[in-house]
Amino acid sequence: MVQEDIPIYEIPKGRHRALTGDGNIDLLPLPLYFALRSSIIAVYGRCDLSQVRYLLSSFESRDFRLLWLSTLSASAGMWTQQVALGWLVLEMTNSPLSLGMISAARMAPFLFLGMVAGTLADRFQRRNLLIAITGLSAAYSLSMAAIVLTGAVQFWHLFLLTLVFGCARALESPARQALIYDIVGSADALKGISLNAVAMRLMGVIGGALGGVMITLFGPGGSFLLMACTYILSGLILMGMRGVRSERTIEAAPFWSSLRTGVGLLKDNQVVLALVIMSVMAEMFAFSHNTLLPVFARDVLAVGPIGLGLLTSALGLGGIIALLTLTALTRYGNGVQLLLWILGLYGIFLLLFATSGSYFLSLGIIIGVGAAAAAFDTLQQTVLQSSVPDSERGRVMGYWVVSLGLGPLGHLELGALAGVLGAPIALGVNASVIIVTYLIMTIFVSKSLLKREEGGYERG
Repeated sequence: MVQEDIPIYEIPKGRHRALTGDGNIDLLPLPLYFALRSSIIAVYGRCDLSQVRYLLSSFESRDFRLLWLSTLSASAGMWTQQVALGWLVLEMTNSPLSLGMISAARMAPFLFLGMVAGTLADRFQRRNLLIAITGLSAAYSLSMAAIVLTGAVQFWHLFLLTLVFGCARALESPARQALIYDIVGSADALKGISLNAVAMRLMGVIGGALGGVMITLFGPGGSFLLMACTYILSGLILMGMRGVRSERTIEAAPFWSSLRTGVGLLKDNQVVLALVIMSVMAEMFAFSHNTLLPVFARDVLAVGPIGLGLLTSALGLGGIIALLTLTALTRYGNGVQLLLWILGLYGIFLLLFATSGSYFLSLGIIIGVGAAAAAFDTLQQTVLQSSVPDSERGRVMGYWVVSLGLGPLGHLELGALAGVLGAPIALGVNASVIIVTYLIMTIFVSKSLLKREEGGYERG
């Protein structure tokens, strides 16, 4: 249930005066107003400004505003890390396989901790979990800065510390996504999760470019110091939350009993099974494309660290476009079917990127890659949580985390394949796997299963 707080629309400075459908005057941030207006027109063919107010209604909750700002700050650190660490590893080793190993270290904990993280999110206060995990991420960042700035860095240092960072991210994901659901309620879950994801992708645009500039000016060590600051700020923002009724939803059940119940969801719920299969394939063969971005930037497109930062920013920009469009959709109908379509588009954009030899053309294509990635990632979280009772939402998100944990196999496969065949061919192979997966799933996912999944995008 959305908490009732003072609306944010009354702040006059730097705002846009908009007449809503009920005759009230609202004051909206100009960039946000125009971005949302474009998204509404894309979805509905027109823009009733009362819809803009509806899209922003989640921000009327003080806790959602703070959680959104916390995500914004933490995501700046995450995207900066992606650019800085990738470039550092490539410069140290000159090996695509080493890039794959680092990506695997970052994602492997999702596989081993996924169900545990989901169960913890169902047992304890999610806000407190997020504060503790953010502190661990800040400690990782400071450790990375120390070994890089002192010149003591070796590859095994990067591998082990990245493994620790991966553990923090694996524990964070179910708690953060379930906390959003707690704050906004089931009716606005897609909107809340999409707006939170907008914060992540917005920092992809800023943090990616900033990471490239920081490497050029101060080296990777300066980037990791910046990352530490963003995580410290994120934790301080979380401390300001008043608290949401999300804690200890399965207090009566023993931990291992709760864990076994979560495992049984995959067997008993066909919607969850179909979503997990799609998630696993996407994580292994689609989302792994990030591994090769430094190789494409340096060796294929010859644009250096700033060019890498702009490619990363373009990914984030595409994500924002997709997420604002998702936010403008008031309801969703057949989530499984829609996810299939998005998966097919994801594969097509990756194939186009792999075959492009032009930097500016690649920037345009990777916006499409980012849009497909963000839409798939956000929608699957919403459909997963809506397919189970409230008491099992943390554990079903554990399945999503487990699917993320299978990603390292894809990162290692892509890095090894790129070392033998080159980055463009390797990425083209993975893109083809995604397209074939879309075709197979489209043929074999039964109509009865698709009809069971309720919800659905509907024009308002």
